[in-house]
Amino acid sequence: MADDDAPLPLDPHAVPDWLLGRWRLLRAESALDFAPGVCMDFRRGGRLLYSFSVEGHAQTVPLIYQVEGDVLRTDNPAATHAVETHYALGAGGVLVLDFSGARAWFVKET
Repeated sequence: MADDDAPLPLDPHAVPDWLLGRWRLLRAESALDFAPGVCMDFRRGGRLLYSFSVEGHAQTVPLIYQVEGDVLRTDNPAATHAVETHYALGAGGVLVLDFSGARAWFVKET
């Protein structure tokens, strides 16, 4: 086998295709304090737009993210606020985020 035919190593930080796109909060357990109208728009290159509503006004916070296995890490470069959570694609194509036992469910917008 020539070097050109050698399999490429897997990228441990690769993002699953199903995660890309805009996700809207369906529900969250009471331990989580999500603002109304939370949406997360996962984009290629580790860019994430986190949006929510405050007193009827839409707010968007640009974040960066990466995944490693079933762990999603997000960071706000403007406020040095990093979050780590387990994520999974649940039944019915729902994105499930597990913050140390408190969970939130998101549906993908089309």
